[in-house]
Amino acid sequence: MESYLELFISELEEYIRQLNKQLLNLESNNRDTSSIIEVFRIFHTIKGMAQTMGLDGLSEVSHSIEDLLDEAKEKGEVSPSLVDFLFIAADLLSKSAVALRNKKELPPVRDILDSMAKIKKGEVLEYYKEEPGTRDIGEIRIKMEKLDTLFNLANELTIARSRLLKLNQTLKDTSLQNLADTASRLISSLQDEVMHLRMLPLTTVFEFFARWFRDEAKQQGKEVSLEIVGGEIEVDRSIVDVLKEPLMHLIRNALDHGIEAPAVQREKGKVVLKAVREKERIRISVIDNGKGIDLEKVRHKAIKNGLLNETEAQHLSQEELFRLLTHPAFSTKDEVTSISGRGIGLDIANSTVGKLGGKLLISSQLGEGSCFTLELPLSLAIIRAMIFKLDGQRFALPLNYIQETFYAHEDMFQTVYHRELFALRDEILPLVRLSDRLGWMGKRGRKSVIVVQTQAKRRGFVIDEIIDEEEVVVKKLDPLLTSPFYSGCSIYADGSPVLILDPRGFG
Repeated sequence: MESYLELFISELEEYIRQLNKQLLNLESNNRDTSSIIEVFRIFHTIKGMAQTMGLDGLSEVSHSIEDLLDEAKEKGEVSPSLVDFLFIAADLLSKSAVALRNKKELPPVRDILDSMAKIKKGEVLEYYKEEPGTRDIGEIRIKMEKLDTLFNLANELTIARSRLLKLNQTLKDTSLQNLADTASRLISSLQDEVMHLRMLPLTTVFEFFARWFRDEAKQQGKEVSLEIVGGEIEVDRSIVDVLKEPLMHLIRNALDHGIEAPAVQREKGKVVLKAVREKERIRISVIDNGKGIDLEKVRHKAIKNGLLNETEAQHLSQEELFRLLTHPAFSTKDEVTSISGRGIGLDIANSTVGKLGGKLLISSQLGEGSCFTLELPLSLAIIRAMIFKLDGQRFALPLNYIQETFYAHEDMFQTVYHRELFALRDEILPLVRLSDRLGWMGKRGRKSVIVVQTQAKRRGFVIDEIIDEEEVVVKKLDPLLTSPFYSGCSIYADGSPVLILDPRGFG
């Protein structure tokens, strides 16, 4: 629990800094709507964080301040006396952070709760400011923007390393060889250190749900437990930072939609938050043993909400019906509760994971439960890839999808119902001509075939020539150029661009 407490304190201190900045804005302009909303958001976030850590006093104060700010949000104006009080509240948060860091008792909250009652009566409080506590100089909070800059520079050095090694192979100079080896070793070490700085265990996110889940289950009167598996797996911090919201929505859905009330439960309710690493990707699943998804109900609800007409709905496959659950206007819940039912949770989870180059996978069996899986890369920046040529143009294919490669002449391919196949040992391997799918010419005759597997599908990608296998730095494509065939781009050792294929996009 110590590591989670440290993260909580660190985040609390950052929110206090933001809070003081916004309060200073409100002191000079008490009609700054954006600052009022931001202050409300900060206290709302601190309330949730404090709840998960079991800090009931801080949670109660933050919740009561939200109530005070409701009227100010509606009016678009905050009174000077309320601003003064919020400074006092910020001081309480600061003293609490210092107490937590020094493992001392938290300051009492009774006085500040009494002050809120006075504020509601219109009384003016005397404002005072205490000297802030100091932090240990041995610990420095680094903004992610600066760490990202350092990370990008390390990635550019990786590209420079590849170019240096290629140049050394061409010139074959002993002095250059020694310099290239030393530079390569140092750049690799630097890159590993920077990568390590960005990696966090998933428990950083997972453990925050334990207390929240327990309280919400009791509030709903449901007998259900939360089991956490795989929290020790480390992923890039940029992924950890955005996992909280989509996972919260998935767990809410499991609790509210999946797990039934005790009167109709077949067995004690159980929700499992599970992470599994698969090569260079991670799968995070929220699994429940509840009532499952009634696809007929999904079909009828889609028609009722105007998403489909009856003819379209009748021809949808099971996978397409599951996809409807991610539509922002869809919800199988007949009423909105404090937990879920607004129809936007799965849409948020789906769009968030899509922006990270991942997918939301849904499976369910009526009467047995449901499974919602976020499939994500461990890191968004560097991958091992096979470099190949197609019509003279280089492409990259992530190694974690590749099982084997072989040469074959086109005469060995067979066509059945317009699909090309190849007899590979005791298997009939479906072939995908990348030249046809990507719109390139491709040469005739002898071909290289890359056998890839995505989930349960094995296919052979027919290409012209395999060039190399190396580590590549992944750069995002412009949003206007997105395609299911590509997951990003990179720079090859000679400085030319390389498109990175996503084999899942080829069906």
